[in-house]
Amino acid sequence: MADARRAVREQLETLGLPSGSLVLVACSGGGDSIALAAATAFEAPRMGFTAGAVIVDHQLQDGSTEVAAKAKQTCEELGLSPVIIEQVEVELSGNGMEAAARDARYQAFEKVRISQAADLVLLGHNLEDQAETVLIALSRGSGLSALAGMDSYDPARAIARPLIGLSRSSLREACEDQGLSYWEDPHNENPQFLRVRARKLLDLMEQELGPGIAKSLSRTAAQVSEAEEVLTGIAAQLVADSKDSGSASSVSYLVSKLAAEPNAVRTMALHMIASRAGARAISAAQIEAIDALITNWHGQKSASLSGITVERVKDLLIFTRSKPPTPGAC
Repeated sequence: MADARRAVREQLETLGLPSGSLVLVACSGGGDSIALAAATAFEAPRMGFTAGAVIVDHQLQDGSTEVAAKAKQTCEELGLSPVIIEQVEVELSGNGMEAAARDARYQAFEKVRISQAADLVLLGHNLEDQAETVLIALSRGSGLSALAGMDSYDPARAIARPLIGLSRSSLREACEDQGLSYWEDPHNENPQFLRVRARKLLDLMEQELGPGIAKSLSRTAAQVSEAEEVLTGIAAQLVADSKDSGSASSVSYLVSKLAAEPNAVRTMALHMIASRAGARAISAAQIEAIDALITNWHGQKSASLSGITVERVKDLLIFTRSKPPTPGAC
């Protein structure tokens, strides 16, 4: 209980929110979010803040309405106000149910935060959640940004994760110490979900390799995050220095400038450029194809990404936004 309170207090102190700010706890009713709700209800008023909660009902399981209502009751009993239940419709996408539910959840957080003029939304992600995120990134061969795991603070979305350094078991102990009941989501045992499989793998690693794997992975994520921050700054400067010209539909960059930089800097810069040019769901293989236009140029055709094409013309790398399909076209 003390660890959870301390983590919330330190996070809020670090962010330096103005007195009177409204902080919302994202509460699912599970052990992590109930521990967060209790810690925030205790610390926020003592720091001059108002603390409320947002509960997202995904409507994906029987009884979800009752679970949301119970979470609301617990939050109100802890002294949180306002406590808002936001029902969402989860629309399946090509990335699967987990991703669709996550997208709907974060959209709901943002909607409620804006409607309530809140300054921050606190999420209950814990140490093992961070380790699972890193494991999934490793399995996909993802880049630095994914290996860095979840940010403890995301200013773009006004989201903070104060409990990311605390174990799942310690947060459940915090609930039990305070006599707080919490919901065990049956989806957390369903192996059809990637994160559940990662969780079981992490448990197996702890058994076979010894305890401390989750802490090691989380510590690695923190170190990678620091390295990525430095690399991102260097890559951003390269993007600015290598730009040749641009218009509404295309932008060009000097191959000579890009080629002169180390591979790690150049590929991160190419990812930034492609994203800004309009590319979506950029893969490592696509960045490699663009990089080959610089480092292994032998007159090959342009590289195609979702939303843009990239071609080399003499010493220029040209990123062109794809034309939208003509209405009514087959």
